[in-house]
Formats: sequence, C-alpha cells, structure tokens
Amino acid sequence: MKISFVGHVSKDINVVLGKKSIVPGGGVFFGSIAVTNLGENAMVYTKCSADDRPLFKTMEETGVEVQFLPSPSSTSIENVYPTTNPDDRYSRILSLAAPFEAEELEDLNEEFVHINPLWHGEFPEELIPVIRKKTKFLAGDAQGFLRNIENGQMVYRDWERKKEYLKYFDLFKVDVNEARILTGIDNLKKAVKTIQETGPSMVIATHSAGVCVYDGSKFYEAPFGEWKLEGRTGRGDTCTAAFIVGYAKFDIATATKFAARITTEKMQYPGPYRKT
Repeated sequence: MKISFVGHVSKDINVVLGKKSIVPGGGVFFGSIAVTNLGENAMVYTKCSADDRPLFKTMEETGVEVQFLPSPSSTSIENVYPTTNPDDRYSRILSLAAPFEAEELEDLNEEFVHINPLWHGEFPEELIPVIRKKTKFLAGDAQGFLRNIENGQMVYRDWERKKEYLKYFDLFKVDVNEARILTGIDNLKKAVKTIQETGPSMVIATHSAGVCVYDGSKFYEAPFGEWKLEGRTGRGDTCTAAFIVGYAKFDIATATKFAARITTEKMQYPGPYRKT
C-alpha cells in the first residue's frame, strides 16, 4: 500500500518543561516516516523554503518520496509543554509557508490520502472535494481546520464549515481538546460520536491514556503504555498513520490496538517512529 500525505513540514521549537530544542516536525513528517518504518510506502506533498529542506532529510533517508513545492518561507512553530500532561500544550507561530493550490496537487492519485495541515488556511477547504475525487480513502486531521493564526498566536476555534466538509472524510482525527472545540462537549466519547454523526465515516481520537475509534456503530479502544513527555510531539500523527496501515490489513479493533502499540513505542523518544 501507499499513503500520500499533504501538509506543511514545520521547523519546530519545542520547549518541554523549560528545555528548548529545534527539530523537524509537522504531521506529514511524523506520519510518513512511521509508514515507511512500518514497511509501507509513503509520499509527501509539502512546502518549505529551499534553505530549510535539509532539516527534513530524514524523510527521504527513510524512503519517503517527497515533493517539495516552492515557498519563500517555512512554517515554524513553537510548542511549549509546561507540565507533565501531554495534552497541555501551547503553540505560537513564528513563520508560515505558502498555502497549497489546486494545480500543485494535480498528480496526487493514491488509494490512501491523508490531509494533515498545521493551520487553518494552509489547505484551503475548497480543495477537500477535489482531493476526495482522487482517492478511495481520505483522512484528515482536525488541527489544520481549528488552529487559526491570530497576531502570531495559534488560536483554536470551531470549524465554521465542518458540516459542509466533514462528510468527505473516511477518517477524521481529533485529540481531546479538538473534540471539545468541535462539539462543545467535554465527554470524549459523546464528542466523538457527535463528530462522526456530522459526516466522517470514522473518527479516531487520541488522549493521554490511549486511542479510541468510532465507526458509527461501535467504539474501539486501546491504551497507551508508559510514555515520556519528550516523545509527545507527533503522537497523534503517528497514531493516525499507524491506524491507516493497520486498517488496510486488519479489522478496526486490531488496527486500533496496532496504532496504540506503535504510538507507545514512538513516545519513548523524541522524533519520528523508528523501526524496532
């Protein structure tokens, strides 16, 4: 199988309990490397400045096919984790790469496609039905439609056009905070059910203790094992990518357990998932 990822890579400035590091990031970075290290094929359509491309060389070294689209600047995000709770994260934008345009994705044509932007507007909503026609299985990540850039800050707001566009997704990924913002519901399962009823065939949700998937009739759950806070960045991206790989091979219950196991392994260290 082959999964195509669409989204910006990010020059991440991570501050974990006061300790600062500069690392490559972005959902497409973590997701695509996880896929290749799980023995499958991955393609990435992304944007960053030419000067920053070497920062993301790990993708190509791992075997990911990467199409770097032109942009005068790169997306750069500062992520601050002030506590040991991995869901307690504050982000601010330092710079942005250019949004995607339809003609840049004309060659995209894979059975599995994951739209994984970092901020609202990076992947224009109008492109969702365009990509839907190019794939049999379309996944999406909530962060790229809830994270709004306001005065240099990344502010989470509800997706105004969710009822119009969620219906195009076979799988839609959220975390605890995103589920609450999309629905106004604190209970994760109730929120996930509400999101699924709005349109996507399945919803996958990550939280500090594990992952759950809802397919419109049943919840599937699996716990994370012990993890380290420095491995938190990329948790959801790895989990979604692993679930898609598992879903292509197994039933939903097995795919959910597989995703939890792979994500737990990834959260033992900073950076993307490695081969075991």
